[in-house]
Amino acid sequence: MFPKKILIVEDESIIAEDMADSLIALGYRVTRIVYSGEEALESAAEERPDLVLMDVNLQGEIDGITAAEEMRSRFQIPVVYLTAYADDNTLRRVNATKPFGYIVKPFEEKNLHTTIQLALHRHQYDSLTNLPNGSFLREQLSRILDNQKQLRGLIPVVTLSLDRINRINSTLGHDMGNFVICSIAQRLNNCNDKINIVARLESAEFSIVFEPVKHKQDAVNIAQRILEIVAQAILVESCEVYVTASIGISLYPWDGSDADELLKNAYTAMYHAQEKGGNNYQFYAANTANYSMNKLSQESCLRNALKRSEFEVYYEPKVAIKTGKIVGAEALVRWNHPEMGRVSPGEFIPMAEEMGLIAPLGEWVLETACKQTKAWQAQGLGPLRVAVNVSARQFEQKNITERVSEILTETGLAPKYLELELTESLVLEDETAVFQAFNVWRNLGIRVAIDDFGTGYASLSYSKRFPFDVIKIDKSFIRNITEDRQNAAITIAIIQMAHCMNMTVVAEGVEDEQELAFLCAHDCDEIQGYFFSKALPKADFEALLKSGKRWDF
Repeated sequence: MFPKKILIVEDESIIAEDMADSLIALGYRVTRIVYSGEEALESAAEERPDLVLMDVNLQGEIDGITAAEEMRSRFQIPVVYLTAYADDNTLRRVNATKPFGYIVKPFEEKNLHTTIQLALHRHQYDSLTNLPNGSFLREQLSRILDNQKQLRGLIPVVTLSLDRINRINSTLGHDMGNFVICSIAQRLNNCNDKINIVARLESAEFSIVFEPVKHKQDAVNIAQRILEIVAQAILVESCEVYVTASIGISLYPWDGSDADELLKNAYTAMYHAQEKGGNNYQFYAANTANYSMNKLSQESCLRNALKRSEFEVYYEPKVAIKTGKIVGAEALVRWNHPEMGRVSPGEFIPMAEEMGLIAPLGEWVLETACKQTKAWQAQGLGPLRVAVNVSARQFEQKNITERVSEILTETGLAPKYLELELTESLVLEDETAVFQAFNVWRNLGIRVAIDDFGTGYASLSYSKRFPFDVIKIDKSFIRNITEDRQNAAITIAIIQMAHCMNMTVVAEGVEDEQELAFLCAHDCDEIQGYFFSKALPKADFEALLKSGKRWDF
């Protein structure tokens, strides 16, 4: 956390220097000592201190009370008065400026320190970044709007969220993540001389209120400048770290008449920027707001779905081509909402990833699938293997390898009956973390599969570095394989390469007998898909096992 910045405005240099020494010894940062009201306003605009210690009688034409009033209205900087004069008239003028403290000279260092702490606390600064928090922002925005009833122009209200900050927290640690947030806070506070107030809302979210602009294009220029400033490299322990931002903008009076409405609409626009992949800005628009409200409603439901046991694990059979028998299953999560009914995984999986819920959801699926597979084995339904997908977000958890091991111990499932499926994109995104987890799992006896093989950019290179147990050929290559020569050639090549590296080959999405015959002719090991069975709830899958269903060639 950065030390609080204090500006000293005192016309007696000896007192000012002594005060500065005391403040520095107490852990504060004295930005400057000035002697006039004019210098005080200039320094406040340039330095943006956290607090000003202001003498009432100053050199120049502007006294301390007038300077303090202008600071409060222009910069929202808290002021503590220092004066030897405490007559009724001075007190009345001081109180009219709504000060954060008043100390009569001479004073003790302890009293000065206590008054400063109380003033900063009253000002509601965020403890990490020293920026005002959301409550103070709303209060100040309301005051700004009250003073702008006859405004000719637009007030831009900006909300900003740092993209992928969780990635930094997981790879470099939360201390480094906090350092990045503080660095961005400093940049935002100095990004434009037309800033009225910058505040930290929560986590890696900020809000900025600007002074009035004439045209919407002016707000566009502001947003583009913020994106550029945020995207600049941050030096963290001799390492360059980069972040981007999603920005939402609402404009007073077009998009709201009060602080709460403007901030809500700016946040809606920011959410829309996130939907577009981040590193962009969006203005509030009513049509996107309706979409966002529906999405927020879904998110609220999704957040409670795990608590309400609305998720269910389905099992898609994996069948050995040579025997026609079921040898395992892929565990797939389904969401049964009490009102919306079945929600497509294509809808809620990306949503869960965005919300940071995919890790607990993935862990629940893993635990449920291992427990159920052990139960089927105990019933004598065969030495089944269960395959469970692992997401990139789960890799952001530092204890993922430990949790997998703990779940196997808790459920009693032997490691050799668990298969963890990783996607190509995950491997390419964080090779170091995957490599470490890969070695741990292989040593435990867990099988590791590469899912959707062939859809990425570096299949051959990383398949050599990571000797997976299983390669799953993506269904896009299996579709129309008997008619599409290119798909056929790719599939044959994958099978041959995998067998040379002692890997099992599983073909996904097999839907007809011709596809099965082709895969059988070219020595594919296992298949899954609608030709044999779609994914089934546990009761139906259990019935399928008991039926002994298989095919004969």
